[in-house]
Order: sequence, then structure tokens, then C-alpha cells
Amino acid sequence: MMENNEKLQLVMIEEETEYLVSFSIDREDWIARFDKSLSKSREWALNMIALYNNEIMINSDNKKGGRNEIDVSFGE
Repeated sequence: MMENNEKLQLVMIEEETEYLVSFSIDREDWIARFDKSLSKSREWALNMIALYNNEIMINSDNKKGGRNEIDVSFGE
């Protein structure tokens, strides 16, 4: 069974002409769209995902009394 923070993580879905960002629990209901015709669209999508998912993990760790570490590596 997934923890709540895993259900709320963002994921990237690559389509033919765009990158979609959605919550992992419902990939069909995307929340952001980045057109591939823009040179940095993939980077922007991955940055959005990294920022959000890192914040979710930090909040989850703080509630559990864990350490406050941030993964600042965006993209690949």
C-alpha cells in the first residue's frame, strides 16, 4: 500500500508533442502541459516535478522527525 505522499507525487508523461505533469494517482488528469516546440519544455516539466516532490518529502520527513535534506538536482 502506498503512503499518502507517494500518491501525491508528480510524474511526467511524454506525449508526441508535449510533456504533461500529473499526480501519480491519476495520470489522465494532468495539471501542467509543456509544449515540446519550446526548447526547455522537458527541463521545465522535470523542475516542476522535482520542486514539488522534494517539498512533499521534506514535509513528510518533518512530520516523522526525519532530517531536512533537499535534492537540488533538477532534470537528468
